[in-house]
Amino acid sequence: MNDDEFQTAAADAAVELLSRLYPAAAEVCAPFLRRLFAALEDGHSFIWLTDEEAETLAQAAPLTDSKGLAPLVLRGRRLFLGRFYRLERDLAGEIRRLAVPPAEIPEAARAAGLLAKWFAQAGSEGQQAAAALALLQNFILISGGPGTGKTTTVAKLLALLCQGRERLPRIALAAPTGKAAAHMARALHKALAGLSLSDGLKRHLSALEGQTVHRLLKLRPPQMQPQFDADNPLPLDILIIDEASMLDLALMLNLLRAVPDGCRVILLGDENQLPSVGAGAVLASLAQTTILDGETAGRLKTLLPQRENPFQTASNPPALSANTARLTVSHRFGEHSGLGCLARAVCAGDAETAWAQFDRFPDQLSVRTASVEQLAADFCRQQADYWQAADHADIAAAFDCQSHLAVLAARRDDAARFNLACRNHLQRHGRIPADAQWFAGQVIMIERNDYPLGLFNGDIGLILRDTDGGDGALAAYFPDGGTYRKIPLSRLPAYETAFAMTVHKSQGSEYRDVWLLPPADAEGLNRALLYTAVTRAREKFTFVGGRYAFAAACNRNETRRSGLRDMLADETERI
Repeated sequence: MNDDEFQTAAADAAVELLSRLYPAAAEVCAPFLRRLFAALEDGHSFIWLTDEEAETLAQAAPLTDSKGLAPLVLRGRRLFLGRFYRLERDLAGEIRRLAVPPAEIPEAARAAGLLAKWFAQAGSEGQQAAAALALLQNFILISGGPGTGKTTTVAKLLALLCQGRERLPRIALAAPTGKAAAHMARALHKALAGLSLSDGLKRHLSALEGQTVHRLLKLRPPQMQPQFDADNPLPLDILIIDEASMLDLALMLNLLRAVPDGCRVILLGDENQLPSVGAGAVLASLAQTTILDGETAGRLKTLLPQRENPFQTASNPPALSANTARLTVSHRFGEHSGLGCLARAVCAGDAETAWAQFDRFPDQLSVRTASVEQLAADFCRQQADYWQAADHADIAAAFDCQSHLAVLAARRDDAARFNLACRNHLQRHGRIPADAQWFAGQVIMIERNDYPLGLFNGDIGLILRDTDGGDGALAAYFPDGGTYRKIPLSRLPAYETAFAMTVHKSQGSEYRDVWLLPPADAEGLNRALLYTAVTRAREKFTFVGGRYAFAAACNRNETRRSGLRDMLADETERI
C-alpha cells in the first residue's frame, strides 16, 4: 500500500466510524474529512473552506467545534483535524512559556568584550549578532544554510553562557537523527578547540555528546510515551537542537513539554530545507524577519557597543520576531562556488540562473540523462575504493568511502528502484549470489527505532565480514562515537538497502559528491527538495534529468499550510 492508498483507507475508516456514531453529521463532514486526510499527506495541518462550506460545517455538531474538543475544528474558514489543531495550539503555548526573556544579561561587560574578541574575523558579523541576540533570549532560532556557521556560533555562545558561573550549566545536544547528532557534536568540539577557555570549562564543553531527541526524552515503546515530560522535566539549563526543520509537531511538542521553565532552548536549522515528514511546518512558522522592540534593542547595544543595531526595530513588533537570527554568509560555499551559486539561485526560485550554473561551473556541477540500470552500473564502478575496503573488512575505510558519493531520490520508490538495479548489477558481475539476503559491502538503513540496541530510524550501517570471529561471517557495523559497533544480523530491526536514499533521509548529512535521481512522476521534485539535495554536497552535484524537470522543480514552491504562526501571535490561544 502506497502513501496515497494509506491516506484514502484512513479517511474511509474515519468516515465509517463517525457514521456509526453520528450518521447525520458524518454525512455532512465526510467529503471534508477526505480532503483533510489528503492535505495531511502533503504536510498541511488544515484546509481552506469557502464561506458557504464553513457555514455548513458550523452546523455539524458534535463533530465540529471551534474550541478544539471535537474531531473537526473550525476556525473561521480553516478546518483542522482536532488532533492537529490541538498539537499546534499546545505547541504555541509551550513556545510562549519558554520564550520569556532572562531577567538580566549575564556579565554584560565581559560578554561584550568576548563577543568582540571571538567574532573579530571578517564575515562573522552575522554570527556575532546572532550570539548577542541569543544571550538576550531564552528561546532562539538560529537559521542558516550550510557553512554559515550555526555550530560555530553556538560553540561561542555556550562558552559565553558558561563564563563566570559558579555552577556550570547542564547542557544537552540533540537532533532528530543519530547521524545529525554526531555531526553536530563533532563540529561543536572542533569549534571549541579554537577558543581560549579555562581547563575546567574546556573539559565541561568537550564532554558534550550528541543524541537523538528520542533518546533524550527516553521515549518508551510501544506507546512511545516519554519518560521526561511536564511532570518530570529534563534536568537541563541549556538545550540545543540541530536540524530542527526535521521535527514534526508531535515530537516538538513532546520535547518542549519536557523543558523546564528558565531553560534556554537554542534551535538550529535551515528554513529552506525540506520540512518534517509528518504534518506541520514548525521551523518555517518560527522563522521570521528579526524585529526588536526598543527595550531589546537597548539591551543588545550593551553587548555590541561598537556596532549599529544589525536588526530592524519597531514599537510593536510581531510576536517572537526577536527570537530568530539568520546567518546568510556561507563559509563553505564562497561567492564564486558553483554549489553556492546553484543553492542560492534554487532557493530564490530563479530557474534560469540556477540552470546556467551547470555551464558556468562544470567541475562542480553536471547534468546527465541515463536509465536507472546505467546509473547503477556507473555507481558501482565509481565505488571501486569502497568495494576494496569492504573486501578487506576495513571498517573505517569502508565508512569513509561510503560517504564520498550519495545517490538521493525524491521518493522511496525511486530509491528502491536504484537499489534493486545495484543488486542486479552486482549479481551479474558475481559479487553476490542471486539468493543472498546479505552481502559484504551492502549499505543498510534502519527503518524502525530499536531502543535496547540503540539503533534509530535513519541510522546507516554496513554489512562486512567479521574478522574478529575467525569464520568470516557477515555482521552489521554502525558508527558509535568515533568507533564502530558490531550488531549480529539476526538482531537487526527493520532495515532497507540504502545505496540510494531519499533526500529526506539524507538531512543532517554531508557527502563529497551527490547525484539526484529523477522521480518517476514529474511532480516528484520541488524547490525545497532540490535545495536540500544540492546542499548535501561538499564538492560536486549531479542532476539526473532534463532542463524542463529542473526548472519545474525550481519553480514548484510547496509552502505548507499551518496555523502555528497565527497561534503564536494570538494570546487567546492558550493551552
